[in-house]
Amino acid sequence: MTRRTSLAAGRLRAALTVVTAIIFAPLLLPGAASGRHPHPLVSLKPRLEVAAANDATKDCFITDKNGRKWPCSRVNNPAANLTMFDCNIENLMGVEMYLDCDGDQRAYYMAPGDKRYESYASVFDPAPPPRYFNLERTRPKVSCEWGCDGNKMTGVVVWDEQWPEAWSCREVGGDGQCRIVFESNREVVLVTRAGRRVLGDLAIKECSKNWWGYGGWLPFGLGCTYPKHDHPYYGTIKGKLLDDGHMDGQQYVHAT
Repeated sequence: MTRRTSLAAGRLRAALTVVTAIIFAPLLLPGAASGRHPHPLVSLKPRLEVAAANDATKDCFITDKNGRKWPCSRVNNPAANLTMFDCNIENLMGVEMYLDCDGDQRAYYMAPGDKRYESYASVFDPAPPPRYFNLERTRPKVSCEWGCDGNKMTGVVVWDEQWPEAWSCREVGGDGQCRIVFESNREVVLVTRAGRRVLGDLAIKECSKNWWGYGGWLPFGLGCTYPKHDHPYYGTIKGKLLDDGHMDGQQYVHAT
C-alpha cells in the first residue's frame, strides 16, 4: 500500500468514528441531547398529593362544646396523640372516706391523707385512642358516690373536662398539679396552679346525746342535724335523715 492510500484510509476511519459518535451519542447520553441532567428525575407526584392533603385540612377545625377548636387532621390520624388529663384525689378530712365512681368495679376506700392518682382521656379530642387504650367513658364528667362515717352523697364530680381549669390539667403542655381535695372543713376544692376553687360542701350530719348539762350523756340520741354551710352541697344526700339519726334509704336534697 502506498503512502497516499494509507493516509486516505486513516482519514476514512476517523470520519466513520465521528459519524458513529454523532449517531449513538443521544442513545448513550439521553440527558445530553435535551440539555437536561443525565440522571433520571424523581417523581414529585407523591409529594404533591401530600401537600394537597395538608392544604385541604389546614383550615379545617372541629369545635367542641367548650368552644375549643381541634384540627381536622387529628381525625383517624394514628400519629396524633390523644389528649390526656391528670387530676388527683386527696382525702384531707381526717377520717376514712370512700368513692365509688363511674367505671369503677368497686368502692375505693381512702384513709386520712391518702392520694389517688387519676388520669382521664379527652372525650372531645377527635384523635383516635391508642390500640391498648379502652375508652369506655363518653361523657366529659366523672361522678361518684361518696361516703364518710355513715354519710353518703351521690353525684360528686371528681373530673369534668368542661371545667374552666381543665385545659391546664393536661399531661402534655398543661400546668399540672391539678387536685380534687376533700378538706376537713367539709368542702370539696379544685386546686390548680391558678389557685383554689370551692366546688361545694359535703353533707355531714351532727348527732348529739348530750342534754347540755341536764343529766349528762343519754343512752338515746337527741337527733341529728346538718349544720349550716357556706356553699351548696356538692351532690345529693343519699337517704333521708330521720329523727333518730338514721337514714330511710330515700334520696333527699337538703336546702342550702
